Amino acid sequence: MRTKYNAEKKSSPTPSQESLSLSAPPPSPEAPLGPSAPFCPKPFCVYSGHTSDLLDVSWSKNYFLLSSSMDKTVRLWHISRGECLCCFQHIDFVTAIVFHPRDDRYFLSGSLDGKLRLWNIPDKKVAVWNEVDGKTKLITAANFCQNGKFAVVGTYDGRCIFYTTDQLKYHTQIDVRSTRGKNSTGRKISGIEPMPNDDKILVTSNDSRIRLYDLRDLNLSCKYKGYVNVSSQIKASFSHDGKYIVSGSENQCIYIWKTYHDYSKFSSVRRDRNDFWEGIKAHNAVVTCAVFAPNPDHMIRMIAEREAEHSMADNTPEEREEAKAAEGGMVSSSQTGHVLVSADFNGCIKVFVHKAKPKHSSLPASALA
Repeated sequence: MRTKYNAEKKSSPTPSQESLSLSAPPPSPEAPLGPSAPFCPKPFCVYSGHTSDLLDVSWSKNYFLLSSSMDKTVRLWHISRGECLCCFQHIDFVTAIVFHPRDDRYFLSGSLDGKLRLWNIPDKKVAVWNEVDGKTKLITAANFCQNGKFAVVGTYDGRCIFYTTDQLKYHTQIDVRSTRGKNSTGRKISGIEPMPNDDKILVTSNDSRIRLYDLRDLNLSCKYKGYVNVSSQIKASFSHDGKYIVSGSENQCIYIWKTYHDYSKFSSVRRDRNDFWEGIKAHNAVVTCAVFAPNPDHMIRMIAEREAEHSMADNTPEEREEAKAAEGGMVSSSQTGHVLVSADFNGCIKVFVHKAKPKHSSLPASALA
């Protein structure tokens, strides 16, 4: 990262030439959309202000947005305003940011200077900070857990370190690594995600493993493998209901795991290992991000309405009214399924929709379209 930043700084003042040259040209606003396209081609809003690559973003529940960058700043935005609301200066690259889950007047930032900072946004200053111990102090991931009670950071050498949020005092840590073999040395933590409605966290690391830890005893609940993550900042995340885990991969695929399996169906299998995954060859480059939509019913209902309108385009007004009346119950009723959004290193974004019947609980890759 430093080499890239210094090279850009010397060669040109324009940010991220490498990323820009790799990006596909944006589609024309007038380009025709298929009936199922969930996104308009024209961006809702565009923010500019950073002078180098963005490294992380975080949304608040009140539509504020934080962005962190290799330009050593964090910027605050709101969807109702076109300009930056506030700029928070750091002394090194800011690799991780996250709003406090219960009070979005505060946010956490992690930096390559090894410092974890809790910022007070109204006061525009650091409320409290702490520094990671050890030889390698580089912070590569950060999040809150237990509804904001603890702040947790991931490091370049494979540690998850917990601090009390109120004073950022050291609490405990997990060494994220295997007990033996090639993964017995800790590798970079690329993502930390609290599990919805449970006392567990999901940790993604550069040994191509995703681990679920129980915060009550810090024991490993399950280890997920199958995907490839050797050097990227790929991070796994949960579906809105916590039933599935999704991650991008360096082999151009999206991977999906069930969070829990019914192990009674298997004659011999380790309960702390999950080798059962679905893979989708979705892109032509490293899949840097894959997430489940937080409110899939809304998007599935919207797509159903668009498809209905498209199919009735050539009908008479009377026929349209009859069709709407017939399909109204289906469209307006609560749908079941999942919506998955993925993006790759070349800037390509794809959306996959899985419309499931209520009686089906599985999420086969073949059903995503």
